[in-house]
Amino acid sequence: MPNDIPTEEKDQKKRGMFASRNEDPTFKSYLSSLLYVLSVPTLILLAFVGYWRGLYSYDAVIPVFGGLLVALLVVTFGLMHVLTGR
Repeated sequence: MPNDIPTEEKDQKKRGMFASRNEDPTFKSYLSSLLYVLSVPTLILLAFVGYWRGLYSYDAVIPVFGGLLVALLVVTFGLMHVLTGR
């Protein structure tokens, strides 16, 4: 349906998580944005927490961060694969 057709104004809840049109945000898009915004700071914090707890040296913080990032991507794409059935 083209956007220029007049329709009734949707309330905040209908425009949000219970959207019925493609250009409206959905719960999945909110989760995707949350992952995008919080993933790198959280992984950096986790890498430094391991260093502060004495699990590895300071030189290993960047490789640990890289490993955590790769693991997050594998889990995320694996979950997407399973949930979409593709």
